[in-house]
Amino acid sequence: MRTLIIQLPTGLPSPGLAYAHGRVEAEPGSRTLALQWAAAALLPATDRQSETVALVPAAALSWHRVDLPAGLHKQAQRVQAALQGLLEDRLLDDPEHLHLALQTNWTNTTRPWVAVCDRAWLSAHLNALEQADLPVHRIVPELSPGAASSPVQITGLGDADTGWLWVSHPERGVWGQPWTALRQAGLAPHERLGLTEAEQAQSTLQAEPAAVALATELLGSGVRLMPPAQHWLAAADGEWDLAQFGLRATARSRQLKNWQRTASHLWHSPAWQAARWGLWLVLAAQLVGINAWAWKTRADWQAQQNSWAQVLRQTFPQTTLVVDAPLQMAQQVERLRQGSAQLGAGDLEAMLTALGQALPPGLAAPRQWTFQQGQMRLKDFQPDAAQQQALQQSLSAQGYAWRAQGDSWLMSPSKEAKP
Repeated sequence: MRTLIIQLPTGLPSPGLAYAHGRVEAEPGSRTLALQWAAAALLPATDRQSETVALVPAAALSWHRVDLPAGLHKQAQRVQAALQGLLEDRLLDDPEHLHLALQTNWTNTTRPWVAVCDRAWLSAHLNALEQADLPVHRIVPELSPGAASSPVQITGLGDADTGWLWVSHPERGVWGQPWTALRQAGLAPHERLGLTEAEQAQSTLQAEPAAVALATELLGSGVRLMPPAQHWLAAADGEWDLAQFGLRATARSRQLKNWQRTASHLWHSPAWQAARWGLWLVLAAQLVGINAWAWKTRADWQAQQNSWAQVLRQTFPQTTLVVDAPLQMAQQVERLRQGSAQLGAGDLEAMLTALGQALPPGLAAPRQWTFQQGQMRLKDFQPDAAQQQALQQSLSAQGYAWRAQGDSWLMSPSKEAKP
């Protein structure tokens, strides 16, 4: 999935203000970012398969750790007010004029990090990008403190005249100093950065090409050369999203954007190409199998219907039109039975005979009953559980159904019994 990363300038938007940006085309692990500058109206357009990430520069953010009240995660509407109260004495500006954002997993963190920046400045840039038809999907910090177990990260950005040296500390946040101030400090390297000698020795050092020589001079050997703006990729891949509270989009729209990004990644990413081919093959196999099964089932059903129709015509040659062979066969048999004066299972005499044979010893025949063709209802008949079971088994063996219905019992031929 393509990603457009746009760094927000520290100044307020204006027609001539240029935005540093870069488009990421390749997959993680081999991605490169070509840095460019353009006014908001001239930024590259995006499509549905692209994600737009706004990068808040490190100089625009301050970092604070807070001890949140227990149970605050259950009262989402009070989180912002609680943060403003906890940080009121630490901030130089009124908290109501600042934008506050908690780290992603703050509910599972004892002392979570809070990123703070100017709300009006951030909103102005987001509106400018929105007007340029570049809605922002995520807002991420350029540098963040990192996980508790991660080492101190020292990053040199820019050049010797305008650049800064930044420290990302897992316990103390992010801070930095311009190169010009560091060269005039006259202190040891770790003292210039506010670190202990052990912290500097264990830290990871990286710098952009224009600053790598100066970083090596101030910090000693071990400075890794970093392509320009390469740290943006790590920022875009991080878990931070500063679009919270007043800047948060509606839950539905943000969820839709996340689904769109995930679906787009799965659909276009080369890493998922084999899985997509496998899915298509599985769907194709299922479709072919279902159609083959349906064809076989219909062929079997049609063969059975033809077989029944053939039996009906052979048995009753006078039948000219076959609509429902089993039903028509039963009707013809019933006519033959009635014509030969034979008793059927639904006649009164046959049902009384079957009931008399089924009555267990010691159970008197019912005195009240009513009959209609195919059904006999017995009243004031109360067999116990054992007698009822024996009666039901015996009638079932003779082809009759026996069941309770209200305060009476109903006997009927099994083929007419209701489940």
